[in-house]
Amino acid sequence: MNRLGVRLASLAAVVALVVGLLFRPAWAGGLTRSSLPAFSYPFSGLPLVRYDGGTTKQVGSYNFPVSTNIAGVYMTLEPGAIRELHWHAMAAEWAYVIEGRTRITLTSPEGEVQIADVDQGGLWYFPRGWGHSIEGIGPGTAKFLLVFNNGAFKEGSTFSITDWLAHTPATWVAQNLGLTAKQVDQLPKEQVYISRRPPAPGPLSDTKPRAAGVKPLNESHVFDLTTQPKQEMRGGSFFQLASAKQFPASFNMTGAILHLEPGAMRAMHWHPNADEWQYVLNGSYDLSVFASEGQARVSSLKQGDVAYVPRGYGHALRNTSKGPTDVLVVFNDGDYQSINLNDWLATNPTSVVANNLQIPQSLSDQLPEANTDFIPQ
Repeated sequence: MNRLGVRLASLAAVVALVVGLLFRPAWAGGLTRSSLPAFSYPFSGLPLVRYDGGTTKQVGSYNFPVSTNIAGVYMTLEPGAIRELHWHAMAAEWAYVIEGRTRITLTSPEGEVQIADVDQGGLWYFPRGWGHSIEGIGPGTAKFLLVFNNGAFKEGSTFSITDWLAHTPATWVAQNLGLTAKQVDQLPKEQVYISRRPPAPGPLSDTKPRAAGVKPLNESHVFDLTTQPKQEMRGGSFFQLASAKQFPASFNMTGAILHLEPGAMRAMHWHPNADEWQYVLNGSYDLSVFASEGQARVSSLKQGDVAYVPRGYGHALRNTSKGPTDVLVVFNDGDYQSINLNDWLATNPTSVVANNLQIPQSLSDQLPEANTDFIPQ
């Protein structure tokens, strides 16, 4: 072979190598665990921001990149403290009370209102753009999670009443509120966010709108999750669900408590219509996420941590603690949909399953036929 031939052959070999690398199937071993983003975030270790009467911290796509469509805020309020009147322009707010007692006010665009007490295990749903407030009513500290159906949501982007008034010309504020300039000067000069000033909230029965004739909301935007039946109970594991079917006001968000006994699994499954956001209420567990193309990752979570599973990704949870584990799971769709691996296999003919898994029929016959969400240890 002459020199030109050698060069052409070498060039052809290099081109073949490059093409092979570029177009090699994903399942050929080119994708590893490190190519996937983290599906868990150590939210438990994030420091709290402290205010007079409460604390807060937040997680979203800005510090947990995979969580593109859901953000969360952990908040506490001391008795008599209030998360001031505000609204959210970019997301709805779905909440779960971990501990203590709260009182919410919610005002619709039609001027209708709901004033309600939400205790431990209770939920509320505030539609995007509706004005609301949250109070801690004691006797102890109220602890709750706020979940937003926009991963970019930040508490700093909240529209607060004191922030608005402080950044509007004083003469305009006076004209709007019917106050004198001296009275306007008594208002806060910056956002309050959380305040703890008298008077403290009284009994709910005595708490009314300031104006007469204000109509109540036709549909309740609070819900007691603890009253829901324990579904798919097996080996002590279960979940309690609040989708739009059970909680109609929450038309585009679903929440549930997932209870896992030691060593138990939430079976391998996926959600075809929604992303899933998880918060560890107690205990610990491992989360396995399958992202197609040979990509998968296992994460370990403990109390206070957060996880996120994108829509359609296969996943499973397994309790790794010595005691029960409880997980709050929230979906950005009001219609709860889930497809379990075992149920999927059970709905297919033996020929399909045996051929697909490349196993004898005798082995495929041993696979589960009953759908179940939980698998004991």
